[in-house]
Amino acid sequence: MKKIRMAIIAMFAAALLAPVTAFNWEENVVSPIDNRALMNNPFGENYDSESGSLLSDLSAYVEDRIGFRDEMILGYTVLNDRLFHKMVHPTYDYGEDGYVFFKTGRNVRFGEFHQEFARFIKEVQDYCEERDVPFLFVFNPAKTTVLSEKLRKGIHYDAGWVQEFLACLDELGVNYVDNTPLMEEKTAEGEAVFNQVYNAGHWNDLGAFYGCNAILSRLQTFFPDLHVNTMEDYTVTQRLNTSLMVSEFPIHEYEPVFEPVDPVEEVTDQYVSEVDMDSQYRTFRYLKNPRRMAEGAPRVLSFQGSYMNGMGYKFLENSFGEYIIVHAYQNIFNLDDYFNMFQPDCVIFETAEYTLTDDYYDLETMKEITARAEPDEKD
Repeated sequence: MKKIRMAIIAMFAAALLAPVTAFNWEENVVSPIDNRALMNNPFGENYDSESGSLLSDLSAYVEDRIGFRDEMILGYTVLNDRLFHKMVHPTYDYGEDGYVFFKTGRNVRFGEFHQEFARFIKEVQDYCEERDVPFLFVFNPAKTTVLSEKLRKGIHYDAGWVQEFLACLDELGVNYVDNTPLMEEKTAEGEAVFNQVYNAGHWNDLGAFYGCNAILSRLQTFFPDLHVNTMEDYTVTQRLNTSLMVSEFPIHEYEPVFEPVDPVEEVTDQYVSEVDMDSQYRTFRYLKNPRRMAEGAPRVLSFQGSYMNGMGYKFLENSFGEYIIVHAYQNIFNLDDYFNMFQPDCVIFETAEYTLTDDYYDLETMKEITARAEPDEKD
């Protein structure tokens, strides 16, 4: 009996000590389970206080670095899903009918940032037009906006600020495409332009196909011979996704994958060392389409976000002769440098609904740019 008690105590002690012995000491780590940067050692050189309190940061450090953290989070999440069909996850939330969305925060209200952002877009357009180069702003909707009726009961999602923002663009005379009505129309027709589960924040390849065709159709105003894609331009297959994006949460969902029939040439390596990118947003690509170049298709400089970087690129690369991709966030402020380097025939600035925040587009920088563009009151 004594041996049994000792064995139980030993197992209990081992269970308590195992997470401690497996403590994660590595600095500057991003957790694969919730795609979050873990707290660094408060006494190390990489320490950057999140709370301003050493005691709070020490507690956060231990919670983030305790051994088997990811396994415990995954086990707890899966258990809640299987027993209660409840999504206990820092990034995702269940909606109705099995839909998965990003967690929603407080409803956004139209304000100073949106007004300044609209004025900044107008300055970008004016810059391009002064150089006889067409400009197009592209606004892509959040999945939560298009499928708001599928949100979990009790969530009162309000995207009314979007209409105020678009009205501001209209008043300023900005040339833009809003893909929200198109995505809503295709959804109403029964087309799955957003996945039910996988990729809770972006359109899928089918949505990108329709959305990019809307962009290309608008640009035909300036380039009548610009190619608008057809289904025959792509090989369409189905891919099985077995976990949510940047998460190990298990799922089982197929999604359409479009691959262009015509090849493109990537010459990114010839230019990447010459471009100055924001340290956080470093996506840059330079693609050439020999077939479209032979047809005289234009060279486009496209400042774009995750909707286009993730899926949309394959639909623009099939239409333009040369396609220069720059991660829009913060880098759009250096338009002059990119423009002079690449001498584009047209410029696109694409961003998604949920990226209209100071985190992606610094408000003070926009104010400085628009202030410089305003005429001197003494003149």
